[in-house]
Amino acid sequence: MRLAFLSIGRHIHTERWIQWFAQKGHECHLLTVQPGHVEGVTVHDITSDGGPKPLRYLFSLRKVKKILKEIQPDLLNTHFLTGYGYWGHFSGFQPNVLTVWGDDVYVTPFENGLKMWLAQNALRSCRALTGDSADILEKCVELGAKPGQSYRVLWGVDFEKFQPFDAGHWRRELGFTDDEILYFSPRSYTQPYYNIDTVIAAAAKVAQQEPRARFLFAGYEGDPEPFRAKARQAGIEEVMAMVGRLPHDEFATALNACDVFISVPSVDATAVSLLEAMSCGAGIIISSLPSSMEWITQGESGIIVTPRSVDELAEAMLRFAKDEEFRRSAGEKALATARKYAGFDANMEFVEKIFRNALGEVESGPQNVSLEQLRLDEAGNT
Repeated sequence: MRLAFLSIGRHIHTERWIQWFAQKGHECHLLTVQPGHVEGVTVHDITSDGGPKPLRYLFSLRKVKKILKEIQPDLLNTHFLTGYGYWGHFSGFQPNVLTVWGDDVYVTPFENGLKMWLAQNALRSCRALTGDSADILEKCVELGAKPGQSYRVLWGVDFEKFQPFDAGHWRRELGFTDDEILYFSPRSYTQPYYNIDTVIAAAAKVAQQEPRARFLFAGYEGDPEPFRAKARQAGIEEVMAMVGRLPHDEFATALNACDVFISVPSVDATAVSLLEAMSCGAGIIISSLPSSMEWITQGESGIIVTPRSVDELAEAMLRFAKDEEFRRSAGEKALATARKYAGFDANMEFVEKIFRNALGEVESGPQNVSLEQLRLDEAGNT
């Protein structure tokens, strides 16, 4: 197949997704406003400089149409409903398979009437839709997507990298001892809805009651300094490390070095970092978002807390510290769930089947991850 992708450049999700197809021998083109080298992929810069934002969008759209006409791909896969999704829709190219990411569905369409109109048009016009949770697909259907062509596809985990292994050396290099309880919060420093301030406040309460408690913060984007100041004010600066972006391989090491993984946003799709932490057998604390609760069962494979509840989060952190057997068994159950559903290759094979169905080469997409089947599975579990 000759495939064109409209997506965020220089992003690990984009690169892993497209390179899977390139390594399968497909001709792959990436159209992006964040151009950069991607092995095995032809990258096209659609950036337009100068003028107000609406005019730049229009000029970029012209570039998109021109490049698609030159490439003549078999299929367009548009990633991210905001911006790229608009270009995909107004390009008029079909078949267009739309892949949504998270706040492009949960947040942006509700900011104003124009963004809602643009989102609805992009969702209605796509030939098929993929998203990484049943919840985000339901939100898309509410906005106009077709449920019969909506599929849950996870970003997926590389089980060769993300599996349980001894990472004590890495932990000790950061100054944490083997007998301490290390809590790891690896969310972006850019968005307030990731609730890093809540994690810091809960950590301060835990540190007062559990002398072994230690804390590691990592952010894949943004400035950690405002949060470092909050940690200093909370009195935990001496028992924590706060770093920036960790390389993907090192992130697997960090997950195995920690005892408990914390991800408690107010808004999110299925976080890849959650699936990766599950794949490493870590203790898991998540917020009560439908997209996260698809993967964690309360009190069995982890602990679920209300977003922005400092007290609930601190209580969950203390339970993992006090009950080593629960921490072990919950980690094992989370690992089993990840192994069953989260494999990268298995999920990308779903995408390939969705593409071939959009092209008329197969009669249907992967029905076991279709929204209609997920609804039946949920009804059977209630």
